[in-house]
Amino acid sequence: MPSIKCPGCGREYTVEEYEDDRFCRACGRLLTVGRGSGGGGDGWSRLFPYEPYPPQVDFIRDIEETAGRGGVLVAEACNGFGKTISVLSCLLPMGKRILYGTRTHEQVRQVLLELEKINEKSGESYTAVNLASRGHLCVNPECRDLPRNEAQELCNVLRKNEDCPYVSDLDKPPRGLPSILSRDILVKEGRRRQICPYYLARCMMKESRVVVAPYPYIFNPMIRLTTGLDLEGWVLVLDEGHNVDRVGQEILSDTITERGLSAAAEEMRLIGESPRFIERLGEHLLKSDQGKPRLVSAETLQRDLELALGMDVDAFIDGHAVFVDAVRAKKMQGGNPPVSYLNGLLGFFELLQTSVKDKYVGLYTRSYYGAPVMEYRCLDPSLAVVPVVEEASGAIVMSGTLSPLDTFSEIIGLGDAAQRSYPSIQKSKRIRMVVETGVTSAYRERTDEMITRMGEAVSRAVEAVDQGVLIFFTQRGFMNTCLDTWASKGYVKRREGRLYLGGKQLYREGTDAKRNRDVVTRYKRMAVGVGGAVLSCVFRGRNSEGSNFPGDQARGIVLVGVPYANYGDPLIKAQIGYYNGLRRGLGNRWYTMDAYRAANQSLGRGIRGRDDWCHYWLLDRRYEENLHLISLWAQGDGAEVRLSERLSQQTF
Repeated sequence: MPSIKCPGCGREYTVEEYEDDRFCRACGRLLTVGRGSGGGGDGWSRLFPYEPYPPQVDFIRDIEETAGRGGVLVAEACNGFGKTISVLSCLLPMGKRILYGTRTHEQVRQVLLELEKINEKSGESYTAVNLASRGHLCVNPECRDLPRNEAQELCNVLRKNEDCPYVSDLDKPPRGLPSILSRDILVKEGRRRQICPYYLARCMMKESRVVVAPYPYIFNPMIRLTTGLDLEGWVLVLDEGHNVDRVGQEILSDTITERGLSAAAEEMRLIGESPRFIERLGEHLLKSDQGKPRLVSAETLQRDLELALGMDVDAFIDGHAVFVDAVRAKKMQGGNPPVSYLNGLLGFFELLQTSVKDKYVGLYTRSYYGAPVMEYRCLDPSLAVVPVVEEASGAIVMSGTLSPLDTFSEIIGLGDAAQRSYPSIQKSKRIRMVVETGVTSAYRERTDEMITRMGEAVSRAVEAVDQGVLIFFTQRGFMNTCLDTWASKGYVKRREGRLYLGGKQLYREGTDAKRNRDVVTRYKRMAVGVGGAVLSCVFRGRNSEGSNFPGDQARGIVLVGVPYANYGDPLIKAQIGYYNGLRRGLGNRWYTMDAYRAANQSLGRGIRGRDDWCHYWLLDRRYEENLHLISLWAQGDGAEVRLSERLSQQTF
C-alpha cells in the first residue's frame, strides 16, 4: 500500500481520503504519495536519474538553501548543465509544488520528459500538467482555426450559451488520467472523454505537483485571475530567465494601430452608434506621424489623447464600455466571431489611466508595414517580476546567459536575491576562445579596410573548423555589406552558382520564418558532411536564440562585432535614462549588459549538451575590455587575446 501524508504537518491519509480530496484537511498542502513509510523524504539523490557532476550538486544545495526555504535564487549555468532535472529532483522530495515557466514548446517537452525519467528511476508517480493556451488545446472546429482573439471571444460565447459539445465545467478531476499530462495527451483525453482539454488542464492544475506554463500565464495578472492560478504555495521556476525583463515589459505595454481604430469605428457603426470619438483618435494618430519615432512622456500622451477626444480618459472609457457586449452580440447574429476591437481600445486606455506614469513612456512610430502606431511602453520590468516572485513561496530565475548577475538582478527588482554562476560541465579543454583586438565593428571605424581585415579573420576561422560554422553580425545591413566586400576581396567566392567562404558553402539567414527554416535545413545537412558549411546570421535574429545547432552543426562560432542596440533609438535612450534615474550608472550598465547578453546567446548555439564543444572567435577589441561579461562556460580554460594590429596567422 502506498504511504499518503502531508509534507507540511505530516498527517497521514487513506487511499479513499486521498481520492476524495488531494489536499491536507489540516494545513491545505498537496498530499504526497510515497512507496512506503519513507514517502518523498529520501532526498534528491533518489530521484536524480544520472550520475551527478559536482557543479550540479552545488546547484541543488543552493536550491535547497534558497528557493526551498522560500527565498530567491538567480542562477547562471550553461546549456546541457541539467538545470531542469536538478530543480525537479531537489524540490519534489521536499514536498514543493513547482510552477515552471517556459517560453517554447521544446522547453515544455523537456520538463515533462525529465519528470518521466524521475518517476521511472524513483518509482514515484509525480503528477504534471502543461497549462497551454486555448489555441493549442482547443478541439472544437468552430474555434480552433480562428485567430487568437476571435477564438477566445467565440469560445466564451459558445460556453455561455452551452453550445460547445465539450464539457468545460468540471467539479472534480476525471479518474484514470495519466500522471503526466502533455499537450498531446490533454487533447487525446479531452476528445475521448468529450471534455475541453483547455479546461481539463486548468482543473488538473489544482491537483498536480508540477505545472508547466508559458510566461504570459505567470506575468499577466488578468490571465492568472481568469485561470485561477494562485502563486501562493508554489515554487516559481523561470527557465530561460534572461527573457523575463523583456517579456514582463511587453506584457505591461500596449499599442494602438490605425487598423485597430478603423475596426473599432466600424463596430460602432454596426450597432448604430456614432464613431466620432474613435475617428478623432484616428485623425490624431495620422497628424502625429512625423515619419520617424517620437517619444513623449506618459502625461503628455494622455493629455494629447484627451485633447483629441475633447474629454478625459475616464469619460471615454465609461461612455464606450457599455457598447462592447452589443458589438459582440451583433457579430454573433451575423455569423461572425464575436471579437471586439473596441474592447481592445478600451484596454489601452485603462492601462494608461491606471499605470504609474513615471515608469512608462508614449511612442509615436510606424509598424513594420509603415502604418502609424501609438505605443504605451513599460520601462520597468520589476513591475511584472516582483509581484509574482513575492506571491510565490520561493523562486528560481535561471539561464545560461545572465551575466553580469548583479546588474540583471537589479533591473528585474531582485537585487537582494542569492546570485550564483556555475562552471561548465563540459570538458573545458575542448572549448576554446580567441578575442581578436585588431578589428572592431564600431560605427565610426567601419571602413572598407576594417571590413576587409574582418574578412581575413573570418576566413581563417572558417578554414580552421572541419564542420559547421555560424557567423553572427550586428545588423542585417552590416552582414550584407561585409559579405559583398569580402566577395570583392576574394574571401567569398562563387562556384557553379554557389557561394563559398573559407572553402565551405555559404548560407545566409532567411528573412522570414519559412525561408529561414529552408535555409537552416540545407545548412545543417551540409554542415555535418565532408567539408562542412557556413551560416551567416544576425544577433537577436531567428537563429541566435531558440534554434539548436548540436554537435557538428556548429563546431565554430564567429562573432563579428559587439551587438549594441541602436543608441539613436528613442526608446533605448528612454530606457537608459530611466535606469540611470533609479541608480547612477545603472542605465549605462544595462546598455552594455544587453549587448553582451545577445553575444552570449549566440555563443550558446554551439553547446547543447554535456558532451558538446565549440571553438569561438570574438572579432572586436571591445570584447577584451568586457571579458567578465562573457559567460564563463564559453571561455574554456580562458580566452586567448590576440593583441597584434595585423591579424595573427595562428590557429587553434
